[in-house]
Amino acid sequence: MATGLITGADMGLGFELTKLGLLRGNTMIAIVLHASGENITGLKSQYGDKLTIIAADITDEAAIRDAADRISDKFKQIDFIVNNAGVLFGSKYDKIDEIVDLDVAKFRKTLDVNVTGMAIVLKYFMPYLYKSSCPVIINITSEAAYLGSGGYNYLSYSVSKYAANMYTQKIRNYLHDERPELGVRIFMMHPGRMQTVMGAENAQIPSSESAEGIYKVIEGETDPKLEIPFINYKGEAMPH
Repeated sequence: MATGLITGADMGLGFELTKLGLLRGNTMIAIVLHASGENITGLKSQYGDKLTIIAADITDEAAIRDAADRISDKFKQIDFIVNNAGVLFGSKYDKIDEIVDLDVAKFRKTLDVNVTGMAIVLKYFMPYLYKSSCPVIINITSEAAYLGSGGYNYLSYSVSKYAANMYTQKIRNYLHDERPELGVRIFMMHPGRMQTVMGAENAQIPSSESAEGIYKVIEGETDPKLEIPFINYKGEAMPH
């Protein structure tokens, strides 16, 4: 069985990925903001040492560095990392001027969590992934990253997800060109419009359905070979 790390693991898709990973016999590492959440503590009670909970803010570099150091006695490798943690402020029903009414603090927070946090997690946990014989990275982004001529809702979120896609593509190119011997499979993934707190306005599927599809990609059952690996949870190529 594999060892997986999930960020934003205390609710929504992150919780479903953690739960499903444990059900599949994997050992899971869950990064959450607060370790006392009912969902994640319930899984800990059920699975014991198969689940390691790390309470840390992914935008806090020192906290993530310390967390990576602390688990070194217990874990020698990690086989897959899903960067799932994210934030979305506002609503498609907001009636504001997207330019002059921009909330700069929320804009910065969105970029910090959705892009910088992703990079920080990989910076400090990638050495564990390098030791895996079947390493996989899935960065959860969104269809909102599509650079189209229409639509303007979720401005900050869309900007952050486009940036996350660019980050993913650049590290994919680096790994492909400079570290091909590692065999890292890396994807930027639209998880679907899920029935979660973040996605409630546009929900089409339960987060459990998305999690099932994501594990098919992790386990290689669905393995798209793409130069630009932007896919949905079914493994289908996304427009970019």
